[in-house]
Amino acid sequence: MERSRPRQPDRPFGIEAKHGDPGRLAKWRTPLAIFVIAGLIAAAFAGWLGGGPDTERRIVTPRATIELRHAAILRSGNWFETQVRLIPATDVQDLVIAIDTPLWRAMSIDTLVPDAESATSLDDRFAYHFGKVRAGHPFTLKFDGQIQPRAYRKLRGEMRIADGESEIATIPMALTVLP
Repeated sequence: MERSRPRQPDRPFGIEAKHGDPGRLAKWRTPLAIFVIAGLIAAAFAGWLGGGPDTERRIVTPRATIELRHAAILRSGNWFETQVRLIPATDVQDLVIAIDTPLWRAMSIDTLVPDAESATSLDDRFAYHFGKVRAGHPFTLKFDGQIQPRAYRKLRGEMRIADGESEIATIPMALTVLP
């Protein structure tokens, strides 16, 4: 008795036998996908896509020691924190911390601790006056903000620390904002 083979169903219109052939590059699809995904994960863990470790800098001048901590790579829409710690070598009569406007373009600054005695916006800078700080007594300023979606780019500017009009230090800063 002869066995009959099951009948293949009719293919839908337009589908031919060649559409079921995996092709000669099919063996590379899975390794390539794994390589691309692993590369993205490695970049994220390395901090190249934002969220990496904070940048910490220490600046020593004859008038003060300044420690600055901030994220160098930020993601649009995310929160960020910056801390400035100042230890003056001599008494400071009117501590002023000024931030260039381009650094805070397309950002909202939500918290500034401690509160400034006064704040001004002159010469394309936001200047915060904190009053007297005695020599050897650390002063820490913390500000938090959020990056707005339109801020994709490299933001550059300076943070100026002064005693009234007398400059203590000027610190160049750069932030990279990714989507």
